Amino acid sequence: MEKDFTPDILISIHEASQMLGVSEVALRQWTDEGKVKAFITPGGHRRYSRAELKKLVSTHSKALGIKDLVLKLEDSFEEHREISREAVEHNLQTKNISGESHEHLAQQGRRLLNLIIKYITEPSRRNETIEEVRAVGREHGVMLADLGLPLSHSVEAFLVHRDPIISAATQIIKKKEGFTGRVVEAIPLCTHVMDEALVSLVAAHQQHYKKFTKKLGGGL
Repeated sequence: MEKDFTPDILISIHEASQMLGVSEVALRQWTDEGKVKAFITPGGHRRYSRAELKKLVSTHSKALGIKDLVLKLEDSFEEHREISREAVEHNLQTKNISGESHEHLAQQGRRLLNLIIKYITEPSRRNETIEEVRAVGREHGVMLADLGLPLSHSVEAFLVHRDPIISAATQIIKKKEGFTGRVVEAIPLCTHVMDEALVSLVAAHQQHYKKFTKKLGGGL
């Protein structure tokens, strides 16, 4: 009986999350909801059966994959905030941007991230979601134009957000070794949302940047 509790049978939450290819936060949530069984040590630590986790991977891997992708996207907001700040400041070089402008850009980024999640998880509302995505793209384009960021630099500042989003999906694919149907399907959905936002951003920027340059006496 003692061998049932050896480390190669019961593993830590860190090892279990890696085995499932999900975050520890997700695994704790599923444990609390009763979806994954955990053994509690006298010290209060969670331990998981390796054999049961293998069964879980084989029977529910697709669902776990898409849920973990959503969690990764939700957890990446601060990363995108920093990416946006660095990209805009780099392209504007010596120009100062107010904290209010940074916050506005960050909130637009958060809205887009939430819409990507909505587009993936709510197929029946995709037409409605795309309209919201286009609105965010237009608002982003207007703001970047008003900040004086040229179109090429605005596109560059937007595109730097694509890699972390696609990376979140590919990381899960690598971990889950082929049990990733819905995650694989989510990649083109993510890129489609980003593309729709970018097209709207470009159109709005082209219109408003002309007004910005005219104000500075450099109209075309």
